[in-house]
Amino acid sequence: MSQNVPLKKRSLLATALYFGASVTQAAEQFGVSRKTVQRCMARPAFRRRVVQRRGELMANALGRMADNMTRAGDTVNRLLDSDDPTVALRAARALLSLGMRLRDSVEIADRVQELKDELDRRQEIGP
Repeated sequence: MSQNVPLKKRSLLATALYFGASVTQAAEQFGVSRKTVQRCMARPAFRRRVVQRRGELMANALGRMADNMTRAGDTVNRLLDSDDPTVALRAARALLSLGMRLRDSVEIADRVQELKDELDRRQEIGP
């Protein structure tokens, strides 16, 4: 196929890529070469669209997961009181492990925000 991929096909390629198709899978699905898909991905606007849409899909998925985090936490809390010591121990381990990961994630996010704020401040002041 020529370098000039029709707009409709570029749009379909972008859709396939942001839904997780590999370059090879997208090329085969739409009858173009891998090189053509790679050329499309090399274009900043095309790549931005794919990356932005993937981000939106991830945000939606994370939102759905977050909606159920409370229920999952409630389930683990109930399991802590299980009559089966093995179940209670596994629930405790899960709770401690996930709690530590969450704490680390929050600390990292806070630190990244502090660094962004500092960079913004320095850019406002100038050299």
